[in-house]
Amino acid sequence: MVGTIGKITVSPNAPNIIPDKVTMSLEIRGKTSLEIQEILTAFTLDCLDCEEKRAVQIERKVLLDQAPAEMDEVVIEAIKNSAELLNLPYLVLGSMAGHDAAHMAAITRSGMIFVPSVGGKSHCPEEESRLEDMEKAANVLLHSILSLDEKLDV
Repeated sequence: MVGTIGKITVSPNAPNIIPDKVTMSLEIRGKTSLEIQEILTAFTLDCLDCEEKRAVQIERKVLLDQAPAEMDEVVIEAIKNSAELLNLPYLVLGSMAGHDAAHMAAITRSGMIFVPSVGGKSHCPEEESRLEDMEKAANVLLHSILSLDEKLDV
C-alpha cells in the first residue's frame, strides 16, 4: 500500500494565522481493490474521529476510482528469477499507476520493473535515476524476456 499527499493548499497561508481551510489531494495505491477499500474505511473512521475531537468539518470528494491492474504471476516470477540470477535485490510492489503495463494488462500478460529514483523523487523535474540502476533494470528485463520466450507459447 502506498498513500501520497501530492498537493496541499492552506488558506489563509500565513505563518501566524490558524488556517480556515486546507485542501489536499490523497492518492492511495494497492495491489487489490479490497486493500484500497480497507485503507479508505480506516481513513474515513479517522476523519470522523478528527471531526468530533477537533470540531472541524472534513469534506471528501473522489476524483478518480480506478481499480488496480493485476500483473501476471508468470511475468512477475520471471522478473524475480532474473533479479536473483543477477544477484540483485528486489521488492514486489503493487502499482495503480497508469503506466503502459497497466494498460497492457487488459490485453496480454504484463509486469513492471521500476528503476529507483535518486532521493525517491519521481514524476517531478528533479527526477533522476543512476546509470548503474538503469543498467541493472535493463539486464533484469533482458533476462526476463529471454526466460519468458522459453516458457511461453504466444
